[in-house]
Amino acid sequence: MNCWTIESLPLYRFVSPGPEVLFQRGFGEMIEMVIYAFLLRCGRITVLVDSGLPDEFSALNQSIRSRKGEAAGFHPTGPRLVERLAGVSIDSIALTSFGPYAVGGLEGFPGVPAVASARGLADLERPEEPALYHALPRPVSERLRAARRVDGEAKLYPGLDFIETGVHHPASAALVIETAHGRVAIADPIFVARNLTEGLALGASEHAAGWHRMARLLGERADAIIPIHDVEPTPIGRGSWHPWIQPVQ
Repeated sequence: MNCWTIESLPLYRFVSPGPEVLFQRGFGEMIEMVIYAFLLRCGRITVLVDSGLPDEFSALNQSIRSRKGEAAGFHPTGPRLVERLAGVSIDSIALTSFGPYAVGGLEGFPGVPAVASARGLADLERPEEPALYHALPRPVSERLRAARRVDGEAKLYPGLDFIETGVHHPASAALVIETAHGRVAIADPIFVARNLTEGLALGASEHAAGWHRMARLLGERADAIIPIHDVEPTPIGRGSWHPWIQPVQ
Protein backbone atom coordinates (compact mmCIF):
# COMPACT_ATOMS: atom_id res chain seq x y z
CA MET A 1 0.00 0.00 0.00
CA ASN A 2 1.82 3.09 -1.25
CA CYS A 3 -0.57 5.71 0.09
CA TRP A 4 1.55 6.98 3.00
CA THR A 5 2.74 10.57 3.17
CA ILE A 6 5.51 11.87 5.45
CA GLU A 7 5.46 15.30 7.07
CA SER A 8 8.51 16.40 9.03
CA LEU A 9 7.89 18.61 12.06
CA PRO A 10 11.07 20.40 13.23
CA LEU A 11 11.01 20.79 17.01
CA TYR A 12 14.49 21.77 18.29
CA ARG A 13 17.88 22.79 16.93
CA PHE A 14 21.02 21.35 18.53
CA VAL A 15 24.69 20.66 17.88
CA SER A 16 26.86 17.65 18.66
CA PRO A 17 30.61 17.06 18.51
CA GLY A 18 31.64 15.63 15.16
CA PRO A 19 32.89 12.24 16.43
CA GLU A 20 29.48 11.54 18.02
CA VAL A 21 27.87 11.76 14.59
CA LEU A 22 30.60 10.57 12.22
CA PHE A 23 32.62 7.61 13.44
CA GLN A 24 36.22 8.75 14.10
CA ARG A 25 35.68 11.90 12.02
CA GLY A 26 34.86 15.55 12.67
CA PHE A 27 37.22 16.22 15.56
CA GLY A 28 36.96 19.88 16.55
CA GLU A 29 33.68 20.25 14.62
CA MET A 30 30.20 20.84 16.03
CA ILE A 31 27.54 19.48 13.70
CA GLU A 32 24.23 21.30 13.44
CA MET A 33 21.16 19.08 13.58
CA VAL A 34 17.42 19.16 14.22
CA ILE A 35 15.10 17.06 16.35
CA TYR A 36 11.96 16.16 14.40
CA ALA A 37 8.71 14.43 14.91
CA PHE A 38 7.23 12.91 11.76
CA LEU A 39 3.56 12.67 10.90
CA LEU A 40 2.65 9.71 8.70
CA ARG A 41 -0.77 9.62 7.03
CA CYS A 42 -2.58 7.04 4.91
CA GLY A 43 -6.29 7.56 4.39
CA ARG A 44 -7.85 7.97 7.83
CA ILE A 45 -4.80 6.57 9.65
CA THR A 46 -2.32 8.96 11.27
CA VAL A 47 0.86 7.81 13.00
CA LEU A 48 3.15 10.12 14.96
CA VAL A 49 6.84 9.20 14.97
CA ASP A 50 8.44 10.34 18.26
CA SER A 51 6.98 12.86 20.69
CA GLY A 52 9.61 15.52 21.38
CA LEU A 53 11.02 16.72 24.69
CA PRO A 54 9.03 17.24 27.89
CA ASP A 55 7.73 20.74 28.53
CA GLU A 56 10.55 21.45 30.99
CA PHE A 57 14.04 20.50 29.81
CA SER A 58 16.31 23.18 31.29
CA ALA A 59 18.00 20.64 33.58
CA LEU A 60 18.66 18.41 30.58
CA ASN A 61 20.23 21.32 28.70
CA GLN A 62 22.38 22.17 31.69
CA SER A 63 23.65 18.59 31.87
CA ILE A 64 24.39 18.50 28.15
CA ARG A 65 26.28 21.80 28.26
CA SER A 66 28.38 20.63 31.19
CA ARG A 67 29.65 17.82 28.96
CA LYS A 68 29.62 19.31 25.47
CA GLY A 69 30.06 23.04 25.94
CA GLU A 70 27.83 26.10 26.04
CA ALA A 71 26.89 25.77 22.36
CA ALA A 72 25.12 22.49 23.09
CA GLY A 73 21.57 21.98 24.30
CA PHE A 74 18.17 21.98 22.61
CA HIS A 75 16.62 25.18 21.19
CA PRO A 76 12.90 25.14 20.26
CA THR A 77 12.04 26.03 16.68
CA GLY A 78 8.42 26.93 17.36
CA PRO A 79 5.33 25.95 19.37
CA ARG A 80 5.22 22.70 21.34
CA LEU A 81 4.31 19.57 19.40
CA VAL A 82 0.97 19.17 21.19
CA GLU A 83 0.05 22.69 20.11
CA ARG A 84 1.02 22.06 16.51
CA LEU A 85 -1.08 18.89 16.44
CA ALA A 86 -4.12 20.31 18.20
CA GLY A 87 -7.18 18.86 16.51
CA VAL A 88 -5.25 16.08 14.78
CA SER A 89 -6.50 12.58 15.61
CA ILE A 90 -3.48 10.30 16.12
CA ASP A 91 -3.92 6.53 16.00
CA SER A 92 -0.52 5.52 17.40
CA ILE A 93 2.93 6.82 18.30
CA ALA A 94 5.94 4.92 16.95
CA LEU A 95 9.12 5.49 18.97
CA THR A 96 12.47 5.34 17.22
CA SER A 97 14.39 5.51 20.52
CA PHE A 98 13.98 6.22 24.22
CA GLY A 99 15.99 9.43 24.05
CA PRO A 100 14.33 12.31 25.93
CA TYR A 101 13.69 14.01 22.58
CA ALA A 102 11.69 10.97 21.41
CA VAL A 103 9.68 9.96 24.49
CA GLY A 104 9.64 13.12 26.63
CA GLY A 105 6.41 14.42 25.13
CA LEU A 106 4.35 11.25 25.52
CA GLU A 107 2.33 12.77 28.36
CA GLY A 108 0.95 15.28 25.90
CA PHE A 109 -0.85 12.50 24.02
CA PRO A 110 -2.82 10.59 26.67
CA GLY A 111 -4.66 7.53 25.47
CA VAL A 112 -2.71 7.23 22.21
CA PRO A 113 -1.09 3.77 22.07
CA ALA A 114 2.68 3.68 21.68
CA VAL A 115 4.82 1.18 19.77
CA ALA A 116 8.39 0.46 20.84
CA SER A 117 11.30 -1.97 20.62
CA ALA A 118 10.97 -5.08 22.79
CA ARG A 119 14.72 -5.01 23.38
CA GLY A 120 14.53 -1.40 24.53
CA LEU A 121 11.66 -2.15 26.89
CA ALA A 122 13.57 -5.10 28.35
CA ASP A 123 16.57 -2.79 28.84
CA LEU A 124 14.41 -0.52 30.99
CA GLU A 125 13.79 -3.41 33.38
CA ARG A 126 17.30 -4.89 33.30
CA PRO A 127 19.93 -2.74 31.58
CA GLU A 128 22.22 -4.60 29.22
CA GLU A 129 25.05 -2.28 30.25
CA PRO A 130 24.37 -0.30 33.44
CA ALA A 131 27.14 2.19 32.63
CA LEU A 132 25.21 3.32 29.54
CA TYR A 133 21.74 3.27 31.08
CA HIS A 134 19.77 6.51 31.19
CA ALA A 135 16.84 6.50 33.58
CA LEU A 136 13.55 7.94 32.33
CA PRO A 137 11.03 9.95 34.33
CA ARG A 138 8.50 7.70 36.05
CA PRO A 139 5.47 8.88 33.99
CA VAL A 140 7.35 8.09 30.79
CA SER A 141 8.50 4.68 32.05
CA GLU A 142 4.95 3.79 33.08
CA ARG A 143 3.63 4.84 29.70
CA LEU A 144 6.27 2.74 27.94
CA ARG A 145 5.41 -0.35 29.96
CA ALA A 146 2.00 -0.27 28.31
CA ALA A 147 3.47 0.09 24.80
CA ARG A 148 3.10 -2.50 22.10
CA ARG A 149 6.36 -4.47 22.02
CA VAL A 150 7.93 -5.25 18.66
CA ASP A 151 10.43 -8.10 18.72
CA GLY A 152 12.45 -7.97 15.52
CA GLU A 153 9.95 -6.35 13.23
CA ALA A 154 6.22 -5.96 12.74
CA LYS A 155 3.76 -4.47 10.29
CA LEU A 156 2.01 -1.65 12.13
CA TYR A 157 -0.37 -1.02 9.24
CA PRO A 158 -0.33 -2.06 5.59
CA GLY A 159 2.66 -0.31 4.06
CA LEU A 160 4.22 0.67 7.40
CA ASP A 161 6.83 -1.58 9.06
CA PHE A 162 8.60 -1.13 12.41
CA ILE A 163 12.08 -2.69 12.68
CA GLU A 164 14.32 -3.01 15.74
CA THR A 165 17.83 -1.84 14.90
CA GLY A 166 19.76 -1.26 18.13
CA VAL A 167 23.20 0.21 17.29
CA HIS A 168 22.62 3.66 18.84
CA HIS A 169 20.63 2.54 21.87
CA PRO A 170 19.01 -0.82 22.74
CA ALA A 171 15.64 0.80 21.95
CA SER A 172 16.67 2.22 18.56
CA ALA A 173 14.33 1.41 15.70
CA ALA A 174 13.49 2.22 12.09
CA LEU A 175 10.30 2.63 10.11
CA VAL A 176 9.92 1.64 6.47
CA ILE A 177 7.10 3.53 4.81
CA GLU A 178 5.58 2.77 1.40
CA THR A 179 4.91 6.08 -0.34
CA ALA A 180 3.90 7.07 -3.84
CA HIS A 181 7.60 7.72 -4.51
CA GLY A 182 8.87 4.39 -3.22
CA ARG A 183 9.80 2.89 0.14
CA VAL A 184 11.30 5.41 2.55
CA ALA A 185 13.05 4.56 5.83
CA ILE A 186 13.55 6.69 8.93
CA ALA A 187 16.10 5.16 11.31
CA ASP A 188 17.29 6.42 14.70
CA PRO A 189 20.98 5.52 14.06
CA ILE A 190 21.22 7.45 10.76
CA PHE A 191 21.59 11.07 11.87
CA VAL A 192 22.77 13.10 8.87
CA ALA A 193 23.23 12.78 5.13
CA ARG A 194 26.98 12.22 5.51
CA ASN A 195 26.31 8.95 7.34
CA LEU A 196 24.82 7.73 4.06
CA THR A 197 26.81 9.52 1.40
CA GLU A 198 30.21 8.92 3.02
CA GLY A 199 29.39 5.52 4.50
CA LEU A 200 30.28 6.66 8.01
CA ALA A 201 28.82 4.85 11.00
CA LEU A 202 27.24 6.87 13.77
CA GLY A 203 29.93 7.76 16.28
CA ALA A 204 27.64 7.47 19.31
CA SER A 205 26.94 3.81 18.66
CA GLU A 206 27.23 0.68 20.70
CA HIS A 207 28.51 -1.32 17.72
CA ALA A 208 30.07 0.31 14.62
CA ALA A 209 30.09 -2.92 12.59
CA GLY A 210 26.45 -3.40 13.52
CA TRP A 211 25.71 0.03 12.08
CA HIS A 212 26.92 -1.05 8.65
CA ARG A 213 24.89 -4.26 8.79
CA MET A 214 21.84 -2.23 9.77
CA ALA A 215 22.40 0.24 6.91
CA ARG A 216 22.67 -2.56 4.37
CA LEU A 217 19.51 -4.16 5.77
CA LEU A 218 17.64 -0.91 5.27
CA GLY A 219 19.16 -0.69 1.80
CA GLU A 220 17.43 -3.97 0.99
CA ARG A 221 14.11 -2.74 2.36
CA ALA A 222 14.01 0.91 1.28
CA ASP A 223 14.63 2.99 -1.83
CA ALA A 224 15.50 6.11 0.16
CA ILE A 225 16.32 7.09 3.75
CA ILE A 226 15.53 10.29 5.64
CA PRO A 227 18.43 11.04 8.03
CA ILE A 228 16.53 11.55 11.26
CA HIS A 229 18.39 14.71 12.40
CA ASP A 230 19.64 16.30 9.20
CA VAL A 231 18.85 19.99 8.75
CA GLU A 232 17.32 18.99 5.39
CA PRO A 233 14.90 16.14 6.19
CA THR A 234 14.51 14.98 2.59
CA PRO A 235 14.75 11.35 1.43
CA ILE A 236 18.19 10.45 0.09
CA GLY A 237 17.89 7.88 -2.70
CA ARG A 238 19.95 4.73 -2.97
CA GLY A 239 21.96 6.17 -5.85
CA SER A 240 23.56 8.68 -3.45
CA TRP A 241 24.56 6.14 -0.78
CA HIS A 242 28.17 5.13 -0.33
CA PRO A 243 29.05 1.71 -1.82
CA TRP A 244 29.57 0.34 1.69
CA ILE A 245 25.85 0.77 2.33
CA GLN A 246 24.58 -0.66 -0.92
CA PRO A 247 22.72 -3.97 -0.50
CA VAL A 248 24.88 -7.07 -0.99
CA GLN A 249 24.14 -8.61 -4.38
